[in-house]
Amino acid sequence: MNKGNDMGLQVIKDMDTKVKALEEAMATQKSDADNLIEELRGEMKDLVAERKTGFGDEKVYSDGQVAQARKKGSKLYLKSLLSGRDMASFDEYKDIENIISKALKPTDVSAWLAEEFSSDVIAELEAVLKVEALFGKVTMPANRNTFSIPGKTGDAVAYLIAPGDDAIESAIAAAKVSFTTQRIKTLIGVTDQADIESITAIVDLVKKELARSLARATENAIIMGDTTTATANSVLKAFDGVLKMAVDAGNTFDNGGGVITAANIANTRATLGIYGVMASDLAIVAPVNSAYAMLQFPEVLTIDKYGVNATILKGEIGKLWGMPIIVTDFIATNLDASGKVDTTTTPGTKTAVLIVNKNYLAVADRGSASLETERKAVSSTTLYVGFRDVDFKKLTITSTPVAALVNVQA
Repeated sequence: MNKGNDMGLQVIKDMDTKVKALEEAMATQKSDADNLIEELRGEMKDLVAERKTGFGDEKVYSDGQVAQARKKGSKLYLKSLLSGRDMASFDEYKDIENIISKALKPTDVSAWLAEEFSSDVIAELEAVLKVEALFGKVTMPANRNTFSIPGKTGDAVAYLIAPGDDAIESAIAAAKVSFTTQRIKTLIGVTDQADIESITAIVDLVKKELARSLARATENAIIMGDTTTATANSVLKAFDGVLKMAVDAGNTFDNGGGVITAANIANTRATLGIYGVMASDLAIVAPVNSAYAMLQFPEVLTIDKYGVNATILKGEIGKLWGMPIIVTDFIATNLDASGKVDTTTTPGTKTAVLIVNKNYLAVADRGSASLETERKAVSSTTLYVGFRDVDFKKLTITSTPVAALVNVQA
């Protein structure tokens, strides 16, 4: 190979080296550029997030953040009542207001927090309810205490009708069921607290006591209400309960004064007629002793045998022929043999077991529980009065969808 050829080969090698060096430099620059682009994108995201934080109409809060603000807001409202201080004077108010005003946009945050407290108490109340929870609810307009809906004469019935002919009306009657709410009140007295920490500690206690008291009063009225015989300030005066409905309608069966039997539950169910056909529509409401006596029936399926997909109602301890057994401590134990309360000098010693059709009874309320306060200076106590407006009615016009096994050993 001559000298000219050697020089040409060296030139090629030098050029190849330069090309590789250039490629490496370009690759490095590309990597640096890509990294710079990613950094700029990250900074842009941060700026967008910061901008959203600064402009409330663009801020997006998660469901969890809003739920937490609701919970804190309810507590803050009660704490302000307990302390006599304006809600805005508490440190946590600003954070709550920031989330609520931007996420939910109420016109008045303070008024909204008062409503949220009411809803929170209703949620607490509903967590306690067992018998009321069986029935449907009619939510009445907040500004009315009387409200009517069409009554029912039975289930809707479908007919075979030619395409051009009129349908046949069924189930809904011309007559109406009118609900008129009665106010149930509870009073809680709280002595003056030394500091705000003490007040914070009792907030949940006061709320739970308020809800529990209203719930128990309503349950009592739904079961034992009697507008004829109850005394003026008793919650039993609010409306007629299921026991009175059954007794007045004659939907009763005599248990003979002894311990409850499965056969007599079946006989009681038969008094319901068409309303007792579907077990899935029914529930048995029983006092404690009778409920646990029923667990000894071979026909009763206990909860441990339900299976993992079973739906269990509050207070349910088992099922008899598909009917859930709900335990309550509100069915009186001083009933006479006919199922009426006997408060004479020799009071009754019997109780009753109820079978209710869940689809034909309803609770109406105005959708809120409220709290009012009054200062009692002489005893350094603040009185908290909680109240609920509620009514209970059967939805049927001519029939009664409840029955009672009476003259049961208490």
